[in-house]
Amino acid sequence: MRVRGEGTEQMTDETRPLSMAEAPRSPVPQPYRSGAPNVLVIVFDDLGFAHLGGYGSDLETPAIDRLAGRGLRFTNFHTTAVCSPTRSCLLTGRNHHRVGMGMLPDLPTTFPGYASHFPRSAGTLAQILRGDGYATFCVGKWHLVPRDERDTGPYGMWPTSLGFDRYYGFLNGETNQWTPNLVRDTNHVEPPSTPEEGYHLEADLADNAITYLSELRRSHPDRPFFLWYGSGAPHAPHQAPDEWIERFRGRFDDGWDAWREATHRRQLELGILPEGTPLSPRPPWVEEWSTIDEPRRRLYARMMEVCAAFIAHADHQMGRVLDHLEATGELDNTLVLCVSDNGASAEGGPNGTYNQLGHYISDEPDDIEDELAHFDDLGGFGSSGHYPWGWALAGNTPFRRWKRYTFEGGVRDPLVLAGPGVDDAGALRHQYCHATDVLPTVLELCGIDLPEEVDGIAQMSFDGSTLVPAVLDPAAPDPHPVQYYECWGSRAIYRDGWKAVTNHVNQLTAAERDSIVGSHDFATDRWELYDTRVDPTEIDDLADERPELLDELVRLWFAEAERNQVLPIDDGHMTRIRHMRAPWTAPRLSYDLHTGDKVHEVVGPNIAGGFRMVAAFDGPLPVVGTAVLCEQGDWNSGWVWYLAEGQVRWCLAGKGGPHTAAADLPTGTAAAGLLLCAEGRLVDGSLEVALSADGDELARRLLDVHPPLAWSPDGAFLTVGYSRPFPVCTDYRPPAPAPASLVGVSITVGPLPPVDPAAEFERIMRHQ
Repeated sequence: MRVRGEGTEQMTDETRPLSMAEAPRSPVPQPYRSGAPNVLVIVFDDLGFAHLGGYGSDLETPAIDRLAGRGLRFTNFHTTAVCSPTRSCLLTGRNHHRVGMGMLPDLPTTFPGYASHFPRSAGTLAQILRGDGYATFCVGKWHLVPRDERDTGPYGMWPTSLGFDRYYGFLNGETNQWTPNLVRDTNHVEPPSTPEEGYHLEADLADNAITYLSELRRSHPDRPFFLWYGSGAPHAPHQAPDEWIERFRGRFDDGWDAWREATHRRQLELGILPEGTPLSPRPPWVEEWSTIDEPRRRLYARMMEVCAAFIAHADHQMGRVLDHLEATGELDNTLVLCVSDNGASAEGGPNGTYNQLGHYISDEPDDIEDELAHFDDLGGFGSSGHYPWGWALAGNTPFRRWKRYTFEGGVRDPLVLAGPGVDDAGALRHQYCHATDVLPTVLELCGIDLPEEVDGIAQMSFDGSTLVPAVLDPAAPDPHPVQYYECWGSRAIYRDGWKAVTNHVNQLTAAERDSIVGSHDFATDRWELYDTRVDPTEIDDLADERPELLDELVRLWFAEAERNQVLPIDDGHMTRIRHMRAPWTAPRLSYDLHTGDKVHEVVGPNIAGGFRMVAAFDGPLPVVGTAVLCEQGDWNSGWVWYLAEGQVRWCLAGKGGPHTAAADLPTGTAAAGLLLCAEGRLVDGSLEVALSADGDELARRLLDVHPPLAWSPDGAFLTVGYSRPFPVCTDYRPPAPAPASLVGVSITVGPLPPVDPAAEFERIMRHQ
């Protein structure tokens, strides 16, 4: 019997098995390349073109500005105008519709371009780098998981299934910085400390990033890493520690018009803009600052102070990660890219708000008096704020419009690149480029070819092009000659400096539908035409002068739309809901829950059509103090059923404050077998709540409020028997545990039959 080893051949006795002691040793290759560059990708959320100091801002962003001083600032970098699609481009190097992320995964549809699932043939940057031996970590915002897969999977679109070894952050589009809905790897977890103890998500993300890198170096001193750092800033809610907000007091009192003009001058001085580039005009639906009354000026300035503090605080936390790399001697061998996912957001509407969740769930106009009454709450525990759209326009200086639109204000964003292979320190690059170009650029600078296979799966072609020629030569040609755009119905096409863009108005919010001048129907969309090489701020519409060129570009848009799975398109959300693809969420009308249960909003009861909640007890209830039976959301948007000072109460809170129904508990509540019930039904569009005990009605109240279809963009959890860090109202203080006698809570939603207390109690007891 012949046994082959490395360079040897050995005979053995067929009657005696070969032992390892006799077998030749085969060498084991090192699974990674020592000395390969590390990679750090920092993604800001809703950061405008003009928010970084290196792009003309007077905001405080020293960490990213220092990074820009070591590397390059790209002035003609483009995104998709909204977060999840841009992230898909950054991670896959392909156009967003082509990989199923044409829009937010909150509303996945049955159409391929909007299914919110990457095909396996679109391997991610993390998968490619991990295949080359990199350790891969992800912290922060993800927002690539379809809504029906965010609770307990399937996990195919979670970070740990798309190439990341570890993950710590939030899956949804936004979260409360004080009390975030966090995930570690594939487990939902609570924050490690409370807001009162000084907790803030941005600091927590930096802590975890540093911990991941430190743990790696303890076991693998020279293994390269890839860290994806997804900040939540400055996406709403705008929240920052008080001491950071105070640093900006009075800084924005001159208003957005003056700030735009001053920033524009600095951009010209820095060379960010070509000499002579004019500032785009303020559109008529954005108020001239000088015409605004003093109380609103004070309010709007404070809202920008909070946002500036949010950005500066996030920059400081990123600086801690960069400082860690410098202190450990790794910064010089770390390729660092910093981008934003889209332009500054106008989702605060014309007035901004202390509670932007109201804009998600209602078209009700802002109540300025209510906003002024919450002035002192801005940025703190009791707010979920967003600035007015005048500040969004300013954040995108000098360009037109904002997030969700394919004008330059929505799609032109910062890109800072530094590290090995980037030698022109502090310089600018003006080549047109796109988010899809990031992956091929990173791979080339790391010495890795674009793969034909990832994890054994043949790969689709890449849409991005490497920026390395531009990195090496400021006179290199544009690497990306053609790019289509589509975001919520806003469309554009770019080719060799020429750009055609539609005047379509996004239908998401009432403020934009009512105020912005443009088309509300795809059939009436007008295409505008700009030569962005001489008119980057899209002021001089040449559509009437160059009709043949415009027609050619529009035809190109349709060809690209066909190639990239863009059609059919939509400009709102109701039609998307009709076509929603959510196979992992089975419709349910009833829930049997136990003390300690925590239920994600996407799989929990939806009370918008009415509800019955029944709580069963097998012992005494407290006659003093407070106890939560069940709660969903918090004082920004949520509801709670609770006991307080001898009463049973049901409360719904949101913009406009809490609305409560209350009743005294009946005498003899110490007896076993008590059944409390809260029933809600809609009466003339408002919620009527009835409270009862053992079938006897205690109180009935019509609340001047309507339950929304969703409580929060980050998926408000329903908890049973306790409260999360922020309550729904100030009558109780978390965790306000339920009495030990609580057996369970059942919740039924939708059209409700009459209740049989005895049968209901027996049903609940069967589930214990």
